[in-house]
Amino acid sequence: MQSSEAVEQEVSTQGPAPSKSNGQRRRLDPNRPLKRTIYPPVVGQAFRMTAEVRVRMWDRALRRLRETQEATLLDFVHHARETEFGKRYGFSTIRRYEDYRARVPVGDYDSFSPSIERMRAGERNVLVPELVKYFGNSSGSSNKGKPKFLPIGERQIRYQRGSAADSLYRYLAWRGENDFTSGYTLGLFPPTTMKKDGPTWVTTNPSLQSIKMPAFAKPAQLPDKEIREIEDYDRKLERIVERYFDHDIRAVAGTTCWFSILFDKLLELARDKHGYRVEHVRDIWPNLRVLVGGGVSADPYLPVIRERMGRDDVVLVDTYNATEGGIFAASDHSGEPGMLMVPDRGVFFELVAVEDVDDAWPTRVPLWEVEKDRLYAIHVTTPSGLYSYRLGDLVRFPSTDPLRIEFAGRLSGCLSTTQELTTHVEIQRAVEAALSRTGTRSVDYAAGADVGVDGTARSRYVVFVELASGDSVDAEVFSRTFDAALCEQNRVYREHREGDLAILAPELVVLPAGSVKRFMADIGNRSVQTKFPRILDDDKKDLLRSYAR
Repeated sequence: MQSSEAVEQEVSTQGPAPSKSNGQRRRLDPNRPLKRTIYPPVVGQAFRMTAEVRVRMWDRALRRLRETQEATLLDFVHHARETEFGKRYGFSTIRRYEDYRARVPVGDYDSFSPSIERMRAGERNVLVPELVKYFGNSSGSSNKGKPKFLPIGERQIRYQRGSAADSLYRYLAWRGENDFTSGYTLGLFPPTTMKKDGPTWVTTNPSLQSIKMPAFAKPAQLPDKEIREIEDYDRKLERIVERYFDHDIRAVAGTTCWFSILFDKLLELARDKHGYRVEHVRDIWPNLRVLVGGGVSADPYLPVIRERMGRDDVVLVDTYNATEGGIFAASDHSGEPGMLMVPDRGVFFELVAVEDVDDAWPTRVPLWEVEKDRLYAIHVTTPSGLYSYRLGDLVRFPSTDPLRIEFAGRLSGCLSTTQELTTHVEIQRAVEAALSRTGTRSVDYAAGADVGVDGTARSRYVVFVELASGDSVDAEVFSRTFDAALCEQNRVYREHREGDLAILAPELVVLPAGSVKRFMADIGNRSVQTKFPRILDDDKKDLLRSYAR
Protein backbone atom coordinates (compact mmCIF):
# COMPACT_ATOMS: atom_id res chain seq x y z
CA MET A 1 0.00 0.00 0.00
CA GLN A 2 1.28 3.47 -0.84
CA SER A 3 1.88 5.89 1.97
CA SER A 4 -0.57 8.76 2.31
CA GLU A 5 2.19 11.20 1.39
CA ALA A 6 2.42 9.53 -2.04
CA VAL A 7 -1.25 10.05 -2.80
CA GLU A 8 -2.35 13.14 -0.90
CA GLN A 9 -2.63 16.58 -2.39
CA GLU A 10 -0.95 19.21 -0.23
CA VAL A 11 -2.82 22.47 -0.60
CA SER A 12 0.26 24.40 0.52
CA THR A 13 3.02 24.11 3.05
CA GLN A 14 2.49 24.92 6.67
CA GLY A 15 6.00 26.14 7.36
CA PRO A 16 8.15 25.31 10.36
CA ALA A 17 6.49 24.66 13.69
CA PRO A 18 6.92 27.55 16.15
CA SER A 19 9.11 27.05 19.17
CA LYS A 20 8.39 28.01 22.75
CA SER A 21 9.87 31.39 23.62
CA ASN A 22 10.12 32.65 27.21
CA GLY A 23 7.34 30.28 28.21
CA GLN A 24 4.93 31.85 25.68
CA ARG A 25 2.89 29.81 23.23
CA ARG A 26 1.85 31.02 19.78
CA ARG A 27 -1.69 30.70 18.50
CA LEU A 28 -2.21 28.05 15.85
CA ASP A 29 -3.59 29.68 12.69
CA PRO A 30 -7.19 28.45 12.36
CA ASN A 31 -7.01 28.92 8.59
CA ARG A 32 -3.77 27.05 8.06
CA PRO A 33 -3.80 24.76 5.02
CA LEU A 34 -4.26 21.05 5.65
CA LYS A 35 -3.22 18.09 3.54
CA ARG A 36 -6.16 16.62 1.67
CA THR A 37 -6.83 13.53 -0.42
CA ILE A 38 -6.51 13.19 -4.18
CA TYR A 39 -10.30 13.07 -4.67
CA PRO A 40 -11.97 16.00 -6.47
CA PRO A 41 -15.22 17.47 -5.05
CA VAL A 42 -17.35 15.47 -7.48
CA VAL A 43 -16.32 12.26 -5.69
CA GLY A 44 -17.72 13.55 -2.42
CA GLN A 45 -21.01 14.45 -4.10
CA ALA A 46 -21.25 10.99 -5.67
CA PHE A 47 -20.45 9.39 -2.31
CA ARG A 48 -23.33 11.23 -0.65
CA MET A 49 -25.73 10.26 -3.45
CA THR A 50 -24.66 6.61 -3.07
CA ALA A 51 -25.29 6.93 0.67
CA GLU A 52 -28.83 8.20 0.11
CA VAL A 53 -29.64 5.30 -2.24
CA ARG A 54 -28.28 2.76 0.25
CA VAL A 55 -30.24 4.28 3.15
CA ARG A 56 -33.48 3.93 1.15
CA MET A 57 -32.65 0.28 0.45
CA TRP A 58 -31.87 -0.29 4.14
CA ASP A 59 -35.17 1.27 5.22
CA ARG A 60 -37.08 -0.82 2.68
CA ALA A 61 -35.43 -4.00 4.00
CA LEU A 62 -36.59 -3.08 7.51
CA ARG A 63 -40.16 -2.56 6.30
CA ARG A 64 -40.06 -5.99 4.60
CA LEU A 65 -38.33 -7.74 7.46
CA ARG A 66 -39.61 -11.29 7.02
CA GLU A 67 -39.15 -11.21 3.24
CA THR A 68 -35.59 -9.88 3.59
CA GLN A 69 -34.44 -12.16 6.38
CA GLU A 70 -36.11 -15.31 5.04
CA ALA A 71 -34.54 -14.74 1.62
CA THR A 72 -31.14 -14.47 3.32
CA LEU A 73 -31.65 -17.72 5.22
CA LEU A 74 -32.96 -19.68 2.20
CA ASP A 75 -29.99 -18.50 0.12
CA PHE A 76 -27.59 -19.98 2.70
CA VAL A 77 -29.61 -23.19 2.98
CA HIS A 78 -29.75 -23.66 -0.79
CA HIS A 79 -26.03 -22.98 -1.15
CA ALA A 80 -25.15 -25.61 1.50
CA ARG A 81 -27.76 -28.25 0.59
CA GLU A 82 -25.17 -30.80 -0.64
CA THR A 83 -22.75 -30.33 2.26
CA GLU A 84 -22.40 -32.79 5.10
CA PHE A 85 -24.31 -30.46 7.41
CA GLY A 86 -26.95 -29.71 4.78
CA LYS A 87 -27.66 -33.38 4.11
CA ARG A 88 -27.83 -34.17 7.83
CA TYR A 89 -30.60 -31.61 8.37
CA GLY A 90 -32.47 -31.88 5.07
CA PHE A 91 -31.58 -28.50 3.61
CA SER A 92 -32.82 -29.53 0.15
CA THR A 93 -36.45 -29.64 1.36
CA ILE A 94 -36.46 -26.46 3.50
CA ARG A 95 -38.85 -23.91 1.99
CA ARG A 96 -39.48 -21.44 4.81
CA TYR A 97 -38.09 -20.42 8.18
CA GLU A 98 -40.43 -22.70 10.13
CA ASP A 99 -38.98 -25.73 8.29
CA TYR A 100 -35.47 -24.65 9.20
CA ARG A 101 -36.33 -24.04 12.86
CA ALA A 102 -37.95 -27.47 13.18
CA ARG A 103 -34.87 -29.29 11.86
CA VAL A 104 -31.72 -27.36 12.73
CA PRO A 105 -30.65 -27.18 16.39
CA VAL A 106 -28.92 -24.23 18.03
CA GLY A 107 -25.18 -24.59 18.51
CA ASP A 108 -22.21 -22.97 20.19
CA TYR A 109 -18.53 -23.00 19.30
CA ASP A 110 -17.89 -26.34 20.96
CA SER A 111 -20.59 -28.03 18.86
CA PHE A 112 -19.22 -26.55 15.62
CA SER A 113 -15.56 -26.94 16.52
CA PRO A 114 -14.98 -30.45 14.99
CA SER A 115 -16.35 -29.27 11.64
CA ILE A 116 -14.39 -26.02 11.79
CA GLU A 117 -11.15 -27.88 12.46
CA ARG A 118 -11.71 -30.00 9.35
CA MET A 119 -12.36 -26.85 7.33
CA ARG A 120 -9.15 -25.29 8.66
CA ALA A 121 -7.33 -28.35 7.32
CA GLY A 122 -8.70 -27.54 3.87
CA GLU A 123 -11.70 -29.90 3.71
CA ARG A 124 -14.65 -28.82 1.56
CA ASN A 125 -18.36 -29.69 1.75
CA VAL A 126 -18.43 -29.76 5.54
CA LEU A 127 -20.47 -26.67 6.51
CA VAL A 128 -20.24 -24.90 3.14
CA PRO A 129 -19.27 -26.33 -0.26
CA GLU A 130 -16.23 -24.15 -0.91
CA LEU A 131 -12.82 -23.90 0.72
CA VAL A 132 -12.91 -21.23 3.43
CA LYS A 133 -9.51 -19.54 3.34
CA TYR A 134 -9.80 -17.27 6.39
CA PHE A 135 -10.56 -17.94 10.05
CA GLY A 136 -11.02 -15.11 12.51
CA ASN A 137 -9.23 -15.60 15.81
CA SER A 138 -11.90 -14.35 18.19
CA SER A 139 -10.93 -12.64 21.45
CA GLY A 140 -13.23 -15.01 23.35
CA SER A 141 -12.79 -18.67 24.17
CA SER A 142 -15.02 -21.71 24.02
CA ASN A 143 -16.64 -23.38 27.02
CA LYS A 144 -13.74 -25.84 27.03
CA GLY A 145 -11.19 -23.02 27.20
CA LYS A 146 -10.01 -23.43 23.62
CA PRO A 147 -9.42 -20.43 21.34
CA LYS A 148 -12.09 -19.74 18.76
CA PHE A 149 -11.33 -19.82 15.04
CA LEU A 150 -14.43 -18.61 13.21
CA PRO A 151 -14.87 -19.18 9.45
CA ILE A 152 -14.97 -16.04 7.27
CA GLY A 153 -15.72 -16.93 3.66
CA GLU A 154 -15.45 -14.69 0.62
CA ARG A 155 -19.22 -14.13 0.52
CA GLN A 156 -19.17 -12.95 4.13
CA ILE A 157 -16.29 -10.59 3.36
CA ARG A 158 -18.34 -8.96 0.59
CA TYR A 159 -21.32 -8.55 2.90
CA GLN A 160 -19.10 -7.11 5.64
CA ARG A 161 -17.71 -4.49 3.28
CA GLY A 162 -21.27 -3.33 2.75
CA SER A 163 -22.27 -3.29 6.41
CA ALA A 164 -19.05 -1.44 7.31
CA ALA A 165 -20.03 1.31 4.87
CA ASP A 166 -23.63 1.44 6.10
CA SER A 167 -22.92 3.26 9.36
CA LEU A 168 -21.11 6.01 7.44
CA TYR A 169 -23.74 6.10 4.68
CA ARG A 170 -26.48 6.72 7.22
CA TYR A 171 -24.45 9.57 8.74
CA LEU A 172 -23.70 11.20 5.35
CA ALA A 173 -27.33 10.98 4.24
CA TRP A 174 -28.50 12.43 7.56
CA ARG A 175 -26.03 15.32 7.53
CA GLY A 176 -26.07 15.87 3.76
CA GLU A 177 -22.29 16.13 3.61
CA ASN A 178 -20.88 16.61 0.10
CA ASP A 179 -17.13 16.86 0.67
CA PHE A 180 -16.39 14.01 3.08
CA THR A 181 -13.90 12.35 0.72
CA SER A 182 -11.76 15.51 0.57
CA GLY A 183 -10.36 14.54 3.97
CA TYR A 184 -9.11 11.40 5.67
CA THR A 185 -10.61 8.72 7.88
CA LEU A 186 -8.21 7.74 10.66
CA GLY A 187 -8.56 4.18 11.96
CA LEU A 188 -7.45 3.12 15.44
CA PHE A 189 -7.10 -0.58 14.76
CA PRO A 190 -4.70 -3.35 15.80
CA PRO A 191 -1.82 -4.49 13.57
CA THR A 192 -2.67 -6.61 10.56
CA THR A 193 -2.19 -10.25 11.45
CA MET A 194 -2.17 -13.00 8.83
CA LYS A 195 -0.76 -16.34 9.93
CA LYS A 196 -0.52 -19.16 7.42
CA ASP A 197 -1.95 -22.38 8.86
CA GLY A 198 -1.74 -25.14 6.27
CA PRO A 199 -4.08 -24.31 3.38
CA THR A 200 -5.85 -21.55 5.35
CA TRP A 201 -5.05 -18.32 7.18
CA VAL A 202 -5.72 -17.25 10.77
CA THR A 203 -6.43 -13.55 11.11
CA THR A 204 -8.72 -11.00 12.79
CA ASN A 205 -11.76 -9.31 11.32
CA PRO A 206 -10.20 -5.79 11.33
CA SER A 207 -7.10 -7.18 9.63
CA LEU A 208 -9.18 -8.91 6.98
CA GLN A 209 -11.25 -5.81 6.28
CA SER A 210 -8.07 -3.76 5.93
CA ILE A 211 -6.53 -6.23 3.49
CA LYS A 212 -9.75 -6.57 1.50
CA MET A 213 -10.46 -2.85 1.36
CA PRO A 214 -11.29 -1.74 -2.20
CA ALA A 215 -8.34 0.00 -3.89
CA PHE A 216 -10.35 3.16 -4.61
CA ALA A 217 -10.93 3.70 -0.86
CA LYS A 218 -7.34 3.34 0.31
CA PRO A 219 -6.08 6.87 -0.50
CA ALA A 220 -8.49 8.30 2.08
CA GLN A 221 -7.57 5.84 4.85
CA LEU A 222 -4.98 6.44 7.57
CA PRO A 223 -2.68 5.46 9.18
CA ASP A 224 -0.07 4.16 6.79
CA LYS A 225 1.04 0.54 7.06
CA GLU A 226 4.19 1.48 9.00
CA ILE A 227 2.15 2.99 11.84
CA ARG A 228 -0.75 0.56 11.64
CA GLU A 229 1.59 -2.33 12.39
CA ILE A 230 2.80 -0.85 15.71
CA GLU A 231 1.53 -3.07 18.55
CA ASP A 232 2.12 -0.83 21.57
CA TYR A 233 -0.88 1.52 21.78
CA ASP A 234 1.04 4.40 23.42
CA ARG A 235 3.64 4.43 20.68
CA LYS A 236 1.02 3.96 17.95
CA LEU A 237 -1.06 6.92 19.12
CA GLU A 238 2.03 9.10 19.51
CA ARG A 239 3.14 8.33 15.96
CA ILE A 240 -0.38 8.98 14.65
CA VAL A 241 -0.62 12.48 16.10
CA GLU A 242 2.92 13.34 15.00
CA ARG A 243 2.44 12.13 11.42
CA TYR A 244 -1.06 13.46 10.81
CA PHE A 245 -1.03 16.71 12.79
CA ASP A 246 -1.39 18.74 9.57
CA HIS A 247 -3.83 16.41 7.77
CA ASP A 248 -7.50 17.15 7.13
CA ILE A 249 -8.99 14.47 9.37
CA ARG A 250 -12.75 14.13 8.80
CA ALA A 251 -13.50 10.94 10.75
CA VAL A 252 -11.91 8.69 13.36
CA ALA A 253 -12.91 5.01 13.62
CA GLY A 254 -12.08 2.50 16.34
CA THR A 255 -13.04 1.47 19.84
CA THR A 256 -14.91 4.35 21.46
CA CYS A 257 -13.00 4.47 24.74
CA TRP A 258 -9.73 5.31 22.93
CA PHE A 259 -10.90 8.52 21.26
CA SER A 260 -10.31 10.80 24.24
CA ILE A 261 -6.84 9.29 24.77
CA LEU A 262 -5.97 10.06 21.13
CA PHE A 263 -7.19 13.62 21.60
CA ASP A 264 -5.16 14.10 24.77
CA LYS A 265 -2.02 13.06 22.91
CA LEU A 266 -2.85 15.39 20.02
CA LEU A 267 -3.30 18.38 22.33
CA GLU A 268 -0.16 17.48 24.28
CA LEU A 269 1.85 17.40 21.04
CA ALA A 270 0.52 20.78 19.94
CA ARG A 271 1.22 22.45 23.27
CA ASP A 272 4.41 20.86 24.55
CA LYS A 273 6.31 19.97 21.36
CA HIS A 274 5.15 22.61 18.89
CA GLY A 275 4.51 25.32 21.46
CA TYR A 276 1.04 26.21 20.18
CA ARG A 277 -1.70 27.77 22.27
CA VAL A 278 -4.58 25.41 21.58
CA GLU A 279 -7.60 24.57 23.67
CA HIS A 280 -9.43 21.97 21.64
CA VAL A 281 -9.08 19.35 18.92
CA ARG A 282 -11.07 21.56 16.56
CA ASP A 283 -8.14 24.01 16.62
CA ILE A 284 -5.99 21.30 14.98
CA TRP A 285 -8.47 19.18 13.02
CA PRO A 286 -11.28 21.67 12.30
CA ASN A 287 -13.27 19.37 10.00
CA LEU A 288 -13.44 16.38 12.35
CA ARG A 289 -17.10 15.87 13.18
CA VAL A 290 -17.78 12.13 13.17
CA LEU A 291 -16.38 9.29 15.26
CA VAL A 292 -17.29 5.72 14.35
CA GLY A 293 -17.05 3.42 17.36
CA GLY A 294 -18.18 0.02 18.45
CA GLY A 295 -17.88 -2.57 21.17
CA VAL A 296 -19.19 -0.27 23.89
CA SER A 297 -21.95 2.33 24.05
CA ALA A 298 -20.87 5.79 22.97
CA ASP A 299 -23.13 7.71 25.37
CA PRO A 300 -20.90 7.67 28.49
CA TYR A 301 -17.98 9.09 26.53
CA LEU A 302 -19.75 11.94 24.77
CA PRO A 303 -19.35 14.67 27.44
CA VAL A 304 -15.58 14.16 27.69
CA ILE A 305 -15.16 13.80 23.92
CA ARG A 306 -17.15 16.96 23.21
CA GLU A 307 -15.13 18.86 25.80
CA ARG A 308 -11.85 17.72 24.21
CA MET A 309 -13.08 18.52 20.72
CA GLY A 310 -14.55 21.88 21.71
CA ARG A 311 -17.75 21.41 19.74
CA ASP A 312 -21.26 20.12 20.39
CA ASP A 313 -21.97 19.02 16.82
CA VAL A 314 -19.63 16.02 16.95
CA VAL A 315 -21.46 12.80 16.07
CA LEU A 316 -20.55 9.47 17.64
CA VAL A 317 -21.72 6.56 15.50
CA ASP A 318 -22.28 3.36 17.47
CA THR A 319 -22.03 -0.03 15.80
CA TYR A 320 -22.83 -3.53 17.05
CA ASN A 321 -20.51 -6.04 15.43
CA ALA A 322 -18.98 -9.48 15.78
CA THR A 323 -16.40 -11.63 14.01
CA GLU A 324 -19.24 -14.01 13.12
CA GLY A 325 -20.81 -11.61 10.63
CA GLY A 326 -19.54 -8.04 10.72
CA ILE A 327 -21.77 -5.11 11.66
CA PHE A 328 -25.27 -6.11 12.76
CA ALA A 329 -26.62 -2.64 13.61
CA ALA A 330 -25.62 1.04 13.58
CA SER A 331 -26.75 4.46 14.78
CA ASP A 332 -29.42 6.20 12.74
CA HIS A 333 -29.22 9.64 14.45
CA SER A 334 -32.90 9.63 15.38
CA GLY A 335 -32.19 10.26 19.04
CA GLU A 336 -34.04 7.07 19.97
CA PRO A 337 -32.34 4.39 22.12
CA GLY A 338 -30.52 1.51 20.48
CA MET A 339 -29.13 0.98 16.99
CA LEU A 340 -30.94 0.30 13.74
CA MET A 341 -30.72 -3.32 12.64
CA VAL A 342 -29.08 -4.10 9.28
CA PRO A 343 -31.20 -7.05 8.04
CA ASP A 344 -29.89 -7.39 4.47
CA ARG A 345 -26.11 -7.78 4.82
CA GLY A 346 -25.68 -11.54 4.94
CA VAL A 347 -26.68 -12.53 8.49
CA PHE A 348 -29.85 -14.31 9.55
CA PHE A 349 -30.81 -13.61 13.17
CA GLU A 350 -32.68 -15.67 15.75
CA LEU A 351 -33.38 -14.82 19.36
CA VAL A 352 -33.83 -17.01 22.45
CA ALA A 353 -35.37 -15.60 25.62
CA VAL A 354 -32.69 -15.46 28.31
CA GLU A 355 -34.67 -17.73 30.62
CA ASP A 356 -34.65 -20.47 27.94
CA VAL A 357 -31.00 -20.44 26.88
CA ASP A 358 -30.07 -23.59 28.78
CA ASP A 359 -32.81 -25.70 27.17
CA ALA A 360 -31.62 -28.40 24.80
CA TRP A 361 -34.07 -27.20 22.13
CA PRO A 362 -35.05 -23.66 23.16
CA THR A 363 -37.85 -21.66 21.57
CA ARG A 364 -36.34 -19.41 18.89
CA VAL A 365 -37.93 -16.40 17.26
CA PRO A 366 -36.82 -14.56 14.10
CA LEU A 367 -36.39 -10.79 13.93
CA TRP A 368 -39.95 -10.24 12.76
CA GLU A 369 -41.37 -11.86 15.92
CA VAL A 370 -39.26 -10.29 18.69
CA GLU A 371 -40.95 -8.58 21.63
CA LYS A 372 -40.08 -5.06 22.63
CA ASP A 373 -37.73 -4.76 25.67
CA ARG A 374 -37.48 -8.51 26.25
CA LEU A 375 -33.98 -9.83 27.06
CA TYR A 376 -32.71 -12.30 24.45
CA ALA A 377 -29.62 -14.33 23.63
CA ILE A 378 -28.74 -13.68 19.99
CA HIS A 379 -28.03 -16.47 17.46
CA VAL A 380 -26.77 -16.03 13.89
CA THR A 381 -26.65 -17.99 10.66
CA THR A 382 -23.92 -16.86 8.25
CA PRO A 383 -22.75 -17.60 4.69
CA SER A 384 -19.54 -19.04 6.15
CA GLY A 385 -21.21 -22.09 7.70
CA LEU A 386 -22.47 -21.14 11.16
CA TYR A 387 -26.11 -22.18 11.66
CA SER A 388 -28.21 -20.90 14.59
CA TYR A 389 -24.93 -20.18 16.32
CA ARG A 390 -25.09 -18.68 19.83
CA LEU A 391 -22.89 -15.60 20.07
CA GLY A 392 -23.09 -15.35 23.86
CA ASP A 393 -24.43 -11.77 23.66
CA LEU A 394 -27.55 -10.53 25.42
CA VAL A 395 -29.66 -7.98 23.54
CA ARG A 396 -32.91 -6.06 23.81
CA PHE A 397 -35.09 -4.37 21.20
CA PRO A 398 -36.21 -0.94 22.47
CA SER A 399 -38.25 -0.50 19.27
CA THR A 400 -39.75 -2.97 16.81
CA ASP A 401 -40.91 -0.42 14.20
CA PRO A 402 -38.32 0.33 13.01
CA LEU A 403 -36.34 -2.51 14.54
CA ARG A 404 -33.70 -1.18 16.92
CA ILE A 405 -31.33 -3.34 18.96
CA GLU A 406 -29.42 -2.66 22.17
CA PHE A 407 -26.46 -4.68 23.41
CA ALA A 408 -27.20 -5.73 27.01
CA GLY A 409 -24.08 -7.72 27.96
CA ARG A 410 -22.69 -11.22 27.79
CA LEU A 411 -24.29 -14.44 29.01
CA SER A 412 -21.06 -15.08 30.90
CA GLY A 413 -20.61 -11.47 32.01
CA CYS A 414 -23.49 -10.53 34.30
CA LEU A 415 -22.89 -9.13 37.77
CA SER A 416 -24.81 -11.36 40.13
CA THR A 417 -24.55 -12.06 43.86
CA THR A 418 -28.14 -13.19 44.55
CA GLN A 419 -29.30 -14.30 41.06
CA GLU A 420 -30.13 -10.72 40.08
CA LEU A 421 -28.10 -11.08 36.82
CA THR A 422 -27.40 -7.37 36.42
CA THR A 423 -26.38 -6.71 32.83
CA HIS A 424 -23.81 -4.48 31.19
CA VAL A 425 -26.53 -2.05 30.04
CA GLU A 426 -28.18 -1.83 33.47
CA ILE A 427 -24.81 -0.86 34.97
CA GLN A 428 -24.29 1.67 32.18
CA ARG A 429 -27.70 3.29 32.68
CA ALA A 430 -27.25 3.48 36.44
CA VAL A 431 -23.85 5.14 36.14
CA GLU A 432 -25.15 7.58 33.53
CA ALA A 433 -28.04 8.52 35.83
CA ALA A 434 -25.60 9.11 38.71
CA LEU A 435 -23.24 11.19 36.56
CA SER A 436 -26.14 13.29 35.31
CA ARG A 437 -27.57 13.78 38.82
CA THR A 438 -24.19 14.89 40.21
CA GLY A 439 -23.21 16.97 37.18
CA THR A 440 -19.95 15.11 36.64
CA ARG A 441 -18.21 13.49 33.67
CA SER A 442 -16.29 10.26 33.57
CA VAL A 443 -13.23 9.09 31.68
CA ASP A 444 -14.49 5.54 32.19
CA TYR A 445 -16.10 3.31 34.79
CA ALA A 446 -16.63 -0.29 35.89
CA ALA A 447 -18.49 -2.22 38.57
CA GLY A 448 -17.77 -5.27 40.69
CA ALA A 449 -19.21 -6.80 43.85
CA ASP A 450 -17.99 -7.47 47.39
CA VAL A 451 -19.50 -10.63 48.89
CA GLY A 452 -19.62 -11.39 52.60
CA VAL A 453 -19.62 -7.76 53.73
CA ASP A 454 -19.19 -7.10 57.47
CA GLY A 455 -18.91 -10.78 58.24
CA THR A 456 -22.37 -11.54 56.84
CA ALA A 457 -23.59 -13.26 53.70
CA ARG A 458 -24.71 -9.94 52.26
CA SER A 459 -23.05 -8.27 49.27
CA ARG A 460 -22.72 -4.81 47.78
CA TYR A 461 -21.86 -3.37 44.39
CA VAL A 462 -18.65 -1.36 44.06
CA VAL A 463 -18.55 1.28 41.32
CA PHE A 464 -15.14 2.53 40.13
CA VAL A 465 -15.10 5.85 38.27
CA GLU A 466 -12.24 7.95 36.92
CA LEU A 467 -13.61 11.48 36.66
CA ALA A 468 -12.80 13.94 33.90
CA SER A 469 -10.05 16.43 34.69
CA GLY A 470 -11.20 19.08 37.16
CA ASP A 471 -14.44 17.33 38.14
CA SER A 472 -15.43 16.26 41.66
CA VAL A 473 -18.42 14.29 42.86
CA ASP A 474 -20.77 14.05 45.83
CA ALA A 475 -20.21 10.36 46.60
CA GLU A 476 -23.40 9.99 48.64
CA VAL A 477 -25.64 11.43 45.92
CA PHE A 478 -23.86 9.38 43.25
CA SER A 479 -24.26 6.10 45.15
CA ARG A 480 -27.88 6.82 46.03
CA THR A 481 -28.77 7.63 42.41
CA PHE A 482 -26.91 4.59 41.08
CA ASP A 483 -28.76 2.41 43.58
CA ALA A 484 -32.16 3.83 42.67
CA ALA A 485 -31.53 3.37 38.96
CA LEU A 486 -30.62 -0.30 39.44
CA CYS A 487 -33.70 -0.84 41.61
CA GLU A 488 -35.85 0.64 38.85
CA GLN A 489 -34.36 -1.62 36.17
CA ASN A 490 -33.80 -4.94 37.95
CA ARG A 491 -36.62 -6.49 40.00
CA VAL A 492 -34.45 -9.05 41.82
CA TYR A 493 -31.88 -6.41 42.77
CA ARG A 494 -34.72 -4.19 44.08
CA GLU A 495 -36.24 -6.98 46.17
CA HIS A 496 -32.88 -7.97 47.68
CA ARG A 497 -31.94 -4.34 48.41
CA GLU A 498 -35.11 -3.64 50.34
CA GLY A 499 -34.20 -3.26 53.99
CA ASP A 500 -30.61 -4.33 53.15
CA LEU A 501 -31.99 -7.85 52.99
CA ALA A 502 -29.23 -9.40 50.89
CA ILE A 503 -27.58 -6.50 49.04
CA LEU A 504 -26.24 -3.43 50.83
CA ALA A 505 -26.00 0.11 49.45
CA PRO A 506 -23.37 0.45 46.72
CA GLU A 507 -19.93 1.94 47.29
CA LEU A 508 -18.32 4.53 45.00
CA VAL A 509 -14.53 4.42 44.51
CA VAL A 510 -13.14 7.49 42.75
CA LEU A 511 -9.99 6.51 40.87
CA PRO A 512 -6.95 8.79 40.57
CA ALA A 513 -6.31 10.45 37.22
CA GLY A 514 -4.70 8.06 34.74
CA SER A 515 -6.08 4.92 36.39
CA VAL A 516 -7.91 3.65 33.31
CA LYS A 517 -4.78 3.79 31.19
CA ARG A 518 -2.70 2.27 34.00
CA PHE A 519 -5.20 -0.55 34.50
CA MET A 520 -5.18 -1.61 30.86
CA ALA A 521 -1.38 -1.63 30.85
CA ASP A 522 -1.26 -3.61 34.12
CA ILE A 523 -3.51 -6.35 32.80
CA GLY A 524 -1.37 -6.66 29.70
CA ASN A 525 -3.79 -5.18 27.18
CA ARG A 526 -1.88 -2.70 25.06
CA SER A 527 -4.04 -2.71 21.94
CA VAL A 528 -6.16 0.16 20.68
CA GLN A 529 -8.99 -2.39 20.47
CA THR A 530 -8.94 -2.95 24.24
CA LYS A 531 -12.13 -2.00 26.06
CA PHE A 532 -12.22 -0.98 29.69
CA PRO A 533 -14.43 -3.69 31.28
CA ARG A 534 -17.85 -2.75 32.57
CA ILE A 535 -18.12 -5.74 34.90
CA LEU A 536 -15.13 -6.80 37.00
CA ASP A 537 -14.05 -10.13 38.40
CA ASP A 538 -12.48 -10.15 41.87
CA ASP A 539 -8.88 -9.87 40.64
CA LYS A 540 -9.58 -6.83 38.46
CA LYS A 541 -11.72 -5.28 41.19
CA ASP A 542 -8.89 -5.64 43.71
CA LEU A 543 -6.40 -4.17 41.24
CA LEU A 544 -8.52 -1.07 40.68
CA ARG A 545 -9.11 -0.68 44.41
CA SER A 546 -5.36 -0.70 45.00
CA TYR A 547 -5.01 2.43 42.86
CA ALA A 548 -7.28 4.39 45.20
CA ARG A 549 -5.42 3.52 48.39
